Amino acid sequence: MLEKLNISYNFNYNMLIINFVDKNNICLGYDMFQCCCESADWFISDKEEVEAFDEDDVNGHEFDVEDYVFDPAYFKYVACSGLDEGGMVRFRLVNGSNELFIHLYNCHNGYYGHGFEFKIGDEIRQEDNL
Repeated sequence: MLEKLNISYNFNYNMLIINFVDKNNICLGYDMFQCCCESADWFISDKEEVEAFDEDDVNGHEFDVEDYVFDPAYFKYVACSGLDEGGMVRFRLVNGSNELFIHLYNCHNGYYGHGFEFKIGDEIRQEDNL
């Protein structure tokens, strides 16, 4: 069993997948393969953000997620005014009374989508495209 939240990247010619897996085998996977006219990414925050960050905004905002696990009951779609098409979703990580939030987002011109999947073992709890 994993002792911490494991973040791994899987890359080949036509896909880039990031997986977040906690010690309870709860997995959040996100397809981040970039095409033109879009910006798909993720970030962790100690707040429930309502806007997607760009890379410059999150510099210096790293979090130690070693003892955190997913809250399987928490999932939110977030309406972001700064995104053309696409969207943002939020998942909660907990460690006792402490909480952090993983945000996945994609801003695009209406043509591109990035899938995500939230699973507990083999059971898919949430899946969609941003």
